[in-house]
Amino acid sequence: MAPCRSWSELPKELISYIAKCLDTRTDVLRFRAVCCSWRASVPLPPKSPKLPMHFSLPVNDPRKPIVSAVISQTVVYRIAQPGFHAHPNRKSCFIRVEETEQENKLRLVNPFSERLIKHMPANFPKEINHLNFRVEELTKGFSIRILKDDGSSDLHDNIFWTRKLKLASDFDSSYKAISISSGKLRRARLNTYTTDIHWCSLDTEVHYRDITNFDGKFFMVNNYGVILGMDESFYTLDEVHTSLEQKDWECERYFVESCGHLYLVVRDFLICPTLVQYNYTLDAFMTEAKDANVPVKFKVYKRIPSGDQRSRFCWVEVNDLGDRAFFVSTDCSFSFLTRDYTGCGGNCIIYVDEIDNVERFRKFEPIEADNDKEGLKQLKNGKVRLYNLADQSSAPLALFPHYLDMFWPPPTWLKWDQGPSNA
Repeated sequence: MAPCRSWSELPKELISYIAKCLDTRTDVLRFRAVCCSWRASVPLPPKSPKLPMHFSLPVNDPRKPIVSAVISQTVVYRIAQPGFHAHPNRKSCFIRVEETEQENKLRLVNPFSERLIKHMPANFPKEINHLNFRVEELTKGFSIRILKDDGSSDLHDNIFWTRKLKLASDFDSSYKAISISSGKLRRARLNTYTTDIHWCSLDTEVHYRDITNFDGKFFMVNNYGVILGMDESFYTLDEVHTSLEQKDWECERYFVESCGHLYLVVRDFLICPTLVQYNYTLDAFMTEAKDANVPVKFKVYKRIPSGDQRSRFCWVEVNDLGDRAFFVSTDCSFSFLTRDYTGCGGNCIIYVDEIDNVERFRKFEPIEADNDKEGLKQLKNGKVRLYNLADQSSAPLALFPHYLDMFWPPPTWLKWDQGPSNA
């Protein structure tokens, strides 16, 4: 038997090939940190697109019709203790952060909204060395924040009219972006050399609910359930899929990428048409009841090859997610494997119940602060829930401690830190 060779002696060509198969900048950085030979064989990966990006933004305010704003990037990471897969008693959690202009400086974001955490948990460390943990990047998001007069960004309020913002996969070179603003679909070409951004409407006839990137395309779904696939390079339509539901406007929709496939998660309000209605002015699903016990029903569709040359893909309903769980909200969606977690069976959807109350708008009541010293608002009022696809039941996430511990609060073991900070 030939003697075993050290992994540090792998051929340079093989090391380079492996590095090219890594999906994220975080994975490449961890790969380079293994040893000197690996670091010398793999170049330092470029930073994320040139963000934060400053620009001028017209707003509906006669006192100040033009404001300064910034586009920033948020990332959801799964952080696990060393030896997580080999030892069932080891744990992991999800952390959502926003990049800043300072190198390796991040801000903690509420996992259930895109607002920044105002009151930091007492146990949350100021520094996290990602080499001490297993770090996996789950999804990226982008937000627009207003800048104050002193140049700092408003830490607690995202610009209200932008429901979703996505940048092209090749943003480093194309600077292309697409957004849903007040329900309308818009596109723009951002420019790092000027603060002016001109948004062009793509469709003013209907309201859109979600957009995402997948397979070199922008995918979007509107209020009528029509799914469009648009080439990122030329903004040309490549896929058109008619509605998957009978009464299209009575559904909320979220895109989720999982295991290399694109899914559409549909919350069906047809089972409670007298309780929930869509408000076109507010671009939101609303309820008249103060404490409505709204029935919940979800459906999941998967994009698969159709075998038809004219329409190469189709969407089929799936009733079982296996050992995976989906997390969906207006601004952030992702999937994760549950079989490594004790007490987590998978085949479920964790969602933020974003139905708003009509009475609050009539009285002009402000939205509660996302978090205070007692915790996150969405957890306290039961707005974060778990839906079981098998029995179609729904309950507050707080009743599922094994799932809740993945999201909030940050675990005490994150304090364990050795060596210099890298994140």
